[in-house]
Amino acid sequence: TSESCAFVRAVLDKQPKEECKALLKSAVNRHTDLFRESMSGKGVDRHMFCLYIVSKYLGEESPFLQEVLSEPWRLSTSQTPYGQGTHTDLRKFPDRISAGGGFGPVADDGYGVSYIIAGEDNIFFHVSSKKASSHTNSRKFAADISEAMQDIRSLFQ
Repeated sequence: TSESCAFVRAVLDKQPKEECKALLKSAVNRHTDLFRESMSGKGVDRHMFCLYIVSKYLGEESPFLQEVLSEPWRLSTSQTPYGQGTHTDLRKFPDRISAGGGFGPVADDGYGVSYIIAGEDNIFFHVSSKKASSHTNSRKFAADISEAMQDIRSLFQ
């Protein structure tokens, strides 16, 4: 979203913490609104999928849908459901934290990233890509995610 871009640009440009925090809050609020819309069937992805299904049912070809739906998805993400938090005190038993599963890339030159929020203190990321691609580097991408998380942490310290 434009709100997320504004936040990232502010962090990269080393803007004051308070400005970055306000932009982060705006980006989170926008993301939450879009998430709620999607969950209630109002997200743009749901409309595109519906148009696709109806076009197939009617036997209609749509150059627009063909172009939009043929775009490669170079970043595929998924949040691993988390259910440990209510059953185990993770601060008392940190050895019982599960890092969850993985999520593979859907494009030859893309990444698959899954993440799991484990309690109040842990977020795990699994980053995968195809070694055959000269355009991807899972270790570097994971390091970039780690750096971004550290940048966000520093806003609140």
